[in-house]
Amino acid sequence: MSWRTTDEVDGFLEVAGEFLRSRPVEHTALLTETAYLQARSSQAVDQRYGWWRDGSGEVAGAFVQAPAHPPILSLVPPEAIDSLPEVLAGSDRLGVDGRYVDAVVASWAAAGTALAPLGRITLWRLGERRQTATAPGSARTAEEADRALLLAWYERLMAANPGDPSEQAYVVDDPLSFGGITIWEVDGEPVAMAGRSRVVAGMTRLGAVFEAVPGEGYGDAAIAAACASAAPLAEHVLVFVAASDTVGAETVRRLGFEPVLDRVMLGPVVDGRAGHRVADSQ
Repeated sequence: MSWRTTDEVDGFLEVAGEFLRSRPVEHTALLTETAYLQARSSQAVDQRYGWWRDGSGEVAGAFVQAPAHPPILSLVPPEAIDSLPEVLAGSDRLGVDGRYVDAVVASWAAAGTALAPLGRITLWRLGERRQTATAPGSARTAEEADRALLLAWYERLMAANPGDPSEQAYVVDDPLSFGGITIWEVDGEPVAMAGRSRVVAGMTRLGAVFEAVPGEGYGDAAIAAACASAAPLAEHVLVFVAASDTVGAETVRRLGFEPVLDRVMLGPVVDGRAGHRVADSQ
């Protein structure tokens, strides 16, 4: 029973891919990150992937550390958590299923490092779609000709969320390549967008949402349209919403989403307080 690591996403998925795909909802973050990195390989030196084998030799746990991101942990047995501090030495942040917070904090404390929650996000899964777009306008799939506009929107989105490490290719170029961005238009003018991840193991997850004119409901309309286009493609349509975002939670609830689980980003305690909060996407 031990952890093994690699800096090659293809090799990691050869070993741990079946394990991740066996629980596509719980492993959504790891699956979407690795699908993206397989499609758009990176030579970044700060990427790392790990898997844990149980006593029978089967993979029973994994983590993914994408470039410029903290590691994120899959479902794991308790004994795998005990040895994680040594495997992830040098990483002072870790994204975990909310059910593992106490165990991970205790494990790091035993290794001499105090961790505390920096942020919590709730994963929602689409059940029966209950509401379609109510704002005026119509939806279409973004095309290459929309790229300049989408890049401008991406810059505005990142400026409004300075702690978010999501790169341009992840938000714009990759979903654009497989029809994963829905644009909402009014009188032929794009006013909002909603993106989604690649379909992996019957799962896709809604991602970046932007509305050029806030307060008109166009962002919600784009989300509803993105759900409508994603539902026939994937058994599991998911979305993360910050646990503190009651407005966002109510929006997705109206569309037919139901809460499934929480994920928590843990980070160092500095002078008795948790450090800076990081992006809700982890």
